[in-house]
Amino acid sequence: MHVKSLWHCQVKPLNPLLAYIYIPAIVALLALTLASQLAGIPISYFTRDPSAIMGVPFYIGLLSNLGILLWCSSAAICLFSFIVFRGVVKNTKFASFFLFSGVLTIILLFDDFFLIHESVFPDYLNISEKLFYAGYVPTLLTYLVTFRKIILKTEFLLLLLALSFFGLSIFIDLFQQAFHLLKPNLADLIEDGSKLLGIISWCTYLVRVCIKQVKSKVLFQ
Repeated sequence: MHVKSLWHCQVKPLNPLLAYIYIPAIVALLALTLASQLAGIPISYFTRDPSAIMGVPFYIGLLSNLGILLWCSSAAICLFSFIVFRGVVKNTKFASFFLFSGVLTIILLFDDFFLIHESVFPDYLNISEKLFYAGYVPTLLTYLVTFRKIILKTEFLLLLLALSFFGLSIFIDLFQQAFHLLKPNLADLIEDGSKLLGIISWCTYLVRVCIKQVKSKVLFQ
């Protein structure tokens, strides 16, 4: 293939996309470099895996990392389904449901991945994690009430199980000092285990809803 032909077939049509994906990434790398210089923090602290930096075994945070992967999967398939239903099916109700589900999942993902309620809010912003948890209540209620008709047509038992597991994990977290005095290992297992079960239930629910709707409304139209 000639260079000119390659330019017209690949490079020129992809110019806007290449700008969208690489410019933010390069800006982020430059920002991290600047932050590293100003704060006197090695750049590897921002770029490398935590276990490699701390010299700890690879399995440190195994369940937490698995949960992050499931959060990402849930968010990705919801946003993909939103694009499909908005552009192809023209179904605004399900498009809104998938968008809200995807955005909510991203919020939960960021909270879990960056330890926002566990570390950022209480340690750096001096804001109680209880206040952060309180913010989830109206958000979830808005989600459930706004999309109740859609949810009732789905396998909502999985959603109820997810919320129940999350509730148990939050309960243990809020009263962790009392539980740790009794059985510290058991308390950690229940708190983190119930959170993982909640994420699995949440991911399974959203994936099944997305697949069923895409199959019925797009593939078999």
